[in-house]
Amino acid sequence: MMRFVPLVALACALAAPLFIRSDSTFAIVTFGLLLASLAVSFNLIFGFTGQLSFFHAASFGVAAYITAILVSDYRWNFWLAIGPALATVAMLALVVGAICFRFKLREFYFAVVTMAFSEMIRLVVVNWNSVTNGTLGMTVTAQPTLWSPSGPVALSGARVWYYVALAVLVVTYVVCQRVLASWIGRCFAAIRLNEQLGETLGVNVFLYKLLSFVIGSVLAGLVGCFYGFYTGFIEPQYLSITQSLDIISMVLLGGVSSLFGPVIGGLVLTALPHVIDLTAELRIILYGAILIFVILVMPRGIFGLFERPHHAV
Repeated sequence: MMRFVPLVALACALAAPLFIRSDSTFAIVTFGLLLASLAVSFNLIFGFTGQLSFFHAASFGVAAYITAILVSDYRWNFWLAIGPALATVAMLALVVGAICFRFKLREFYFAVVTMAFSEMIRLVVVNWNSVTNGTLGMTVTAQPTLWSPSGPVALSGARVWYYVALAVLVVTYVVCQRVLASWIGRCFAAIRLNEQLGETLGVNVFLYKLLSFVIGSVLAGLVGCFYGFYTGFIEPQYLSITQSLDIISMVLLGGVSSLFGPVIGGLVLTALPHVIDLTAELRIILYGAILIFVILVMPRGIFGLFERPHHAV
């Protein structure tokens, strides 16, 4: 029964614009869908191979910057600029992942090292003023276009971006689902449950950990490519530890044992500040209280209350 939940949710999401009239509501949901995509891709690394990575925000931010720079400064087509952005993210993830997994870093040590690499990249972005405009960030005025028989159509407007964000989430979800449903996913499960036993049985732990890390990072980069053009602004905060903590919060709240759980977590935590009018400080306190409650009372998250353990819905 639970396997049909994502399909029902997709049908509701496709029909939602028929009932939503407010552009501000569209904006909140669009942000929620993009951040939910980040959470889903992160859970491929965290929930299904057991690696607590702080590099996800760096992958997201690097792709956002590269796409914006190629389009704004070098007049590239947006869709062509996605390729170099994701290739750069893949190369960075390969280097960082290879170093971490070659030295068999796990748990706390893996988290600290990925955090260090992420902070190094953020500092490069902050100090490379001639390219990234430093702490002031970059304004993105260009609009991606789609081909149509009558000519290029700009991606603009609340409803159009809603469907774009939904498409990004569907692509991210389907890629992760297909990976987990394959023999690669079974190797991920073996690593998560018992890394030493999996290695004894012939699973190449280094390879599959690295594969999970790279796939998840590239999918985070895909979200970044669109996010900057939707918001119209990119800043170093995209690569910060705070952004990584937000992603982790979404996954923990929704549930780490499924792919659909992070979707719920992403939407809830995106909508919460708009439902409850709080200052930034109080919002952080509320997030912390929610996480403490979830960890203590609902360790499998919201979606985990209704599904069997480790069922990749």
